[in-house]
Amino acid sequence: MPKFRFAIVGCGVIHGTHIDAIKALPEEAELVAVCDEDASRATSAGTKNGVPAFTDLATMLKETDFDILCVCVPSGLHAKVGVMGANAGKHIICEKPIDVSLEAADALIDACAKNSVKLVVISQSRYSTGMRKLKQYLAEGKMGNLCYAESVTKWYRSQEYYDSGGWRGTWELDGGGALMNQGVHYVDQLLYAMGPVKSVAATMATRAHERIEVEDIVSATIEFESGAVGTLLAATCMYPGYRQGLEVYGTGGTALIENNRMRHAQFTDGTEKRGMFGVEAKEPEIKDFKAQGAETEENSGGTHGASDPTAIELNGHVEHFKDLIGAIAENRDTFMNGKEARNALELILAVYQSARSGQRVYLPLSE
Repeated sequence: MPKFRFAIVGCGVIHGTHIDAIKALPEEAELVAVCDEDASRATSAGTKNGVPAFTDLATMLKETDFDILCVCVPSGLHAKVGVMGANAGKHIICEKPIDVSLEAADALIDACAKNSVKLVVISQSRYSTGMRKLKQYLAEGKMGNLCYAESVTKWYRSQEYYDSGGWRGTWELDGGGALMNQGVHYVDQLLYAMGPVKSVAATMATRAHERIEVEDIVSATIEFESGAVGTLLAATCMYPGYRQGLEVYGTGGTALIENNRMRHAQFTDGTEKRGMFGVEAKEPEIKDFKAQGAETEENSGGTHGASDPTAIELNGHVEHFKDLIGAIAENRDTFMNGKEARNALELILAVYQSARSGQRVYLPLSE
């Protein structure tokens, strides 16, 4: 397999994770260029990694020979930048969310299809050991009929975090707050486990930050098309920052994921005993699930970004990069493609619409 050449546009906080993911695949990938409209950031990233630095994407596309463009710019520019790359024949790895509007998301999806290039939108929690285990349980039918799911992101971001970039905390370029930026990963996991959503009813507020336009806490109740119900919470006002979690309950059992690890799983098929007065549970099948393979307690991110936006585990990004490389080589679709990412965006936008209107909102949305 040939080595794929990567270029990065946007040299903010997350670009370092993309560089580390490229370096983790030395036989398959290499970084050949970086770009940022801030000349000092571009130069710093280029010098550190020994590659040319650009301040204009069009120039980098014209003057540099590469295969894959990593889009690490503010969220509200993802589609604009990604479309430029796709129209130049570059495969796209886009940071989450795919963009902040369905119109923009569709433009990027359409551009990639028109130019026959692959698209990956980062949702690294899909590759976590906890999510893989849950999907295994669902595929085996161990969960039975799904009844209820709960997704929580109880994180903290300081005012300094929002002040560090003029785009942070704005509707135009951040697209939202705790839900769009931080909670998006567990929105995707919720959909990945439970399937399509029928309707949402939500409330949001800004309670702990003075200089942001967006919410720092939001909660919603969800009605799934399957008939199951759920709740969703995302916050960046919970000092000093606590867990992300997904709990799924079915007629056949329960599975609890915390910070991407399976913390508890218990099922009715032989893992409990019934007494006169109800159910007396035995020890859970999984009491403290230990990460396997590349993801360990040491490299899995620890707090998973609960209070530090740079504390992002690398393994999920690496898996996304490997998936894109494989999709190109095998001419297949990617695991986290544009359609999947659009689904998460649509639910987030429905939550915001409900919170603003005070009404239950039904999907699909029309912008």
